[in-house]
Amino acid sequence: MGTSELSDRYYASVPADDPRFAELREVLAAVKQTGRHSPASRMLGEWALLGFLLTTGRISVSGGNGATTMLPGELPDPRELLAAKRQLEAAAAQLGGFDE
Repeated sequence: MGTSELSDRYYASVPADDPRFAELREVLAAVKQTGRHSPASRMLGEWALLGFLLTTGRISVSGGNGATTMLPGELPDPRELLAAKRQLEAAAAQLGGFDE
């Protein structure tokens, strides 16, 4: 059996009827742009990588000071994070020389 080449691009299915994905869908809809410059697919890939690293034990969320858990009310608002990200991108664009 030969080795198969893995594609550089994967597609994720985010079920509309699963309430666990409601907030994820909301965040992705907030950052969705048309064309190849949309950060949504990159974000999904990064989150998948983090989930893989967490579930395989390669990284831990404890930070060395014992386990820490955040309640949903303690997490930052994704819309505020998105607004801050856009402000940083606009500031970096004014400086120039920061092409991706």
